Amino acid sequence: MIVVVGMNPALDRILSVPNFSVGATLKADSVTVLPAGKGANVAAVLRVLGAPVRYTGFVGRGEIERYRERLDGVPCAIVSVDGETRTDTTIIDPLHGTETHVREPGFVISRNIVTTFVNALLVDITRGDTVVLAGSLPPGASDDSYAEIIRECHKRGATTSLDSSGRALKAGAAAVPTLLKPNREELHELTDRPVDSIDDILAAADELIARGVGAVAVSLGVDGAVLIANGSAWHGRADVPKAVNTVGCGDAFVAGWTAARVEGRNHEDQLREALSVAAANAMTSGAGIVEVEHVKQMRQIAVIKQIRS
Repeated sequence: MIVVVGMNPALDRILSVPNFSVGATLKADSVTVLPAGKGANVAAVLRVLGAPVRYTGFVGRGEIERYRERLDGVPCAIVSVDGETRTDTTIIDPLHGTETHVREPGFVISRNIVTTFVNALLVDITRGDTVVLAGSLPPGASDDSYAEIIRECHKRGATTSLDSSGRALKAGAAAVPTLLKPNREELHELTDRPVDSIDDILAAADELIARGVGAVAVSLGVDGAVLIANGSAWHGRADVPKAVNTVGCGDAFVAGWTAARVEGRNHEDQLREALSVAAANAMTSGAGIVEVEHVKQMRQIAVIKQIRS
């Protein structure tokens, strides 16, 4: 079973605003509001891929039903908390190809609530499970919340996957998750190494693996991604014929990588699937929304090259 943890969800509000400019009064062509956050997006994509998945996390009391509807078909253990789920606003200018992001802080939780949540989560974790920790931590949670979950999951024989940022990422990476997905900038923050070239990226990822991380996938935006595992490395790209938006592509990447790994595919196929699912997300409007036909299309387009054996 894949268990996805989303501790700091967000309502994604995506506006399409042609010729967006700061300080102007503008009209949006379209507005989409979707219960999201990295964890919810990962779980939603895993459901589409047919992977065995369940979801747990915090949601503001007033939005809990919206999240249950978004994750219809996914077993959920959603904990409602006081306060409103934050809204993340993305303004897309389709004419100039730009995206502007505004992130809100959202609800604040106590460490006691986090402790209760983590204890309840761990009760159901068994050997062979994969636990995906996705997104930021809410205000009030300790920076080492993910690290604690990772260590306890490993004691139970489960594997872990971490996709976060900032201090939560740094503390979580120190607990050596099985899978780690930083972007280029986050890889630099974790290792204090240069990441300008592929060779730089390999050296930085090797340092993380030397610390005990099982495999590292570094997302490179339009340049694709690099996967490093077992001393080998692969670089891949899946160029989208027509990109609609990039919101949620990283979450889709994590979902594709996790699903392929759980199915026992080799590392090359894991990277192909991750990139294909991420590209399928870019072909739709909305974060964590993919169509199976798009995934199939991108599997044929994705190019994977082994760059170190």
